[in-house]
Amino acid sequence: MGFIVAAVIALLVGAISCVVFRDNQRRAWISIISQAVASILVLIPTVPVLFGAPELYGQFSWSFPVERVGLHVDSLAAFFLVFSLPMTLLGTIYALGYLSPYFEKRERSTGMHFAILNMISLSFILIYAVENAVVYLLGWEVAAISAWLAVIWDYRNQRIRFAGFNYLISTHLSLLCLIGAFMIMGSATGSFDFQEFKNFLIVNSVFRNVTFILLLTSFGLKSAYFPFHTWLPRAHSAAPAHVSALMSGVIHKAGIYGILRFTLLMGTPEPWMGWTILAFSTLSAFVGVIYTATQRDLKRLLGYSSTENVGIVGMGIGVGYLGLSWHIPGLVALGFSAAILHVLNHALFKCVLFYAAGAVYRMTHTIDIEKLGGLIRRMPHTSIFFLIGALAISALPPFNGFISEFLIYNGLFSLEIPNLIAQGLLVFVAAMLALIGAISIISMTRAFGVSFLGSPRDSSIHHDGEAPLSMRFTMFVLVIVLSLIGLIPMVGIRWVSGPTRLFFNAGDWGSHIAPAMAHLESLVLPLFYMSASLVVVLLIVLSLRWSFLPRSNRRHVTWGCGYTAPNSRMQYTGSSFSDQFLSIFRSILRRSGRQKLPQGPFPENGHFNTHYFDAIEQRMFKVLGEGENLITSWMA
Repeated sequence: MGFIVAAVIALLVGAISCVVFRDNQRRAWISIISQAVASILVLIPTVPVLFGAPELYGQFSWSFPVERVGLHVDSLAAFFLVFSLPMTLLGTIYALGYLSPYFEKRERSTGMHFAILNMISLSFILIYAVENAVVYLLGWEVAAISAWLAVIWDYRNQRIRFAGFNYLISTHLSLLCLIGAFMIMGSATGSFDFQEFKNFLIVNSVFRNVTFILLLTSFGLKSAYFPFHTWLPRAHSAAPAHVSALMSGVIHKAGIYGILRFTLLMGTPEPWMGWTILAFSTLSAFVGVIYTATQRDLKRLLGYSSTENVGIVGMGIGVGYLGLSWHIPGLVALGFSAAILHVLNHALFKCVLFYAAGAVYRMTHTIDIEKLGGLIRRMPHTSIFFLIGALAISALPPFNGFISEFLIYNGLFSLEIPNLIAQGLLVFVAAMLALIGAISIISMTRAFGVSFLGSPRDSSIHHDGEAPLSMRFTMFVLVIVLSLIGLIPMVGIRWVSGPTRLFFNAGDWGSHIAPAMAHLESLVLPLFYMSASLVVVLLIVLSLRWSFLPRSNRRHVTWGCGYTAPNSRMQYTGSSFSDQFLSIFRSILRRSGRQKLPQGPFPENGHFNTHYFDAIEQRMFKVLGEGENLITSWMA
């Protein structure tokens, strides 16, 4: 544990130094160096634990009421630490290029912002390595406040202040639910130690069920599950790109960790718990992907897709819960392996997409897809990175998103499901997952095609060329890792096998671990051959194209159907691309529009603008407004 304590000290020293030094460039490098040191110090003891070494234990004493603070890093905590700190470091490296316009401006200091990024890394250590409720809440609050301060970087903008306030309220509602659950467990056990909580959670009772609901609500708010998702697209749209990426890919994964951690403490759950998680997760994934297809703000679009993907993670957790309650080891392995692997996969491809969107904003000063177009010619590297991220998030081979969703499908179609009703319900969930995947492909095709292909749609958009090197380097590293998991899926299975084994131990099924994990590897082995075949075919096609097609014929004008003078308005817009598909869901989607239609024989320019807004968010604000009016009338 000495390495982890040293990592905490390195992050604190780095944060203080970022505030003390006055040169913005130096502040950025101090943050990067201190996070690199902390990441190495954390990886040295935790990577062996992830791959089978003995777990790490430690403790220190504090005054009343905390008293004993237990430190414990098992393979689940090691998994989250191993990817959280390095990815925060990559986000800070990205910020070096993204915030470079401020480095020469004396009127804006970046020291506090880089110190906040250090504190975000510190919060991960407190959340993942500590088994004391009070210190856990401290880490939870450090993460929440740090993320809020990072979101409101451009605090002079009222829209950004409101988005930050919305996030702050949501995360503190999550905190209140978590405190309520800890109060119940603390009063029942007389301790704030997680291992003592286990003695309460393994006994089936009404209070255990209430605690489960409170924990699920708290972690659902943190992870932006439906209907607690409304803070997420606003915050992601308002925050700097590296903060959006870290919030979506890393920070709100603390909610997923909380669900998994307390599942281990609970032991064998009841079937209704698995069905509850599965139902809300399926609904979250569907709502998230539907709203993804409606957005014209590129970062807001990606924000809604985070709700979709945490829903997919929840589907895997739900399958794992049912496996535990039905005593089916195969379902336990498939469900929890898929969920934990999709946590990592989502962190990788979502960060790539947010970083690419940030590069677009950095170089064009807009992320409105209706104003973009033709970026692939001016930003070829960023375009390729976005395309790979889009293919991965759409769960298409040979990229990593396909692997985790493939495992979920195998769990949903398992032949070991005990009765016909359960089989029918899980087949319905599988059909919903297929629909969600299809809509995700439409959404990502729309986002990439409208933004990066075609020709520029707005001549007033100024373009500064390709993104700085530090931003492209960050995307390149993430693309390499996600491609590695997609091409060699056994790597991903090995990464999650340690955490998955813990759920077998929770169910006291140690003898079933080896055959269940061997079955997982046998399932993904054909995917390795399929991915390798796809890559070989692609390389052959490209080599033939470059060898036999004359260079002069490699580029030509788009086939214009006999019309040789097209302009930028003769392209699909984001709205027109998805309008016919979204008409299917017009009854559940809320849309507003403004229009000025051309009139007369020589009409002036008209316009037609549509906007889809979140009906859940609108209803929430309406209820709050009605409540405020009711309280005002009573007081009057």
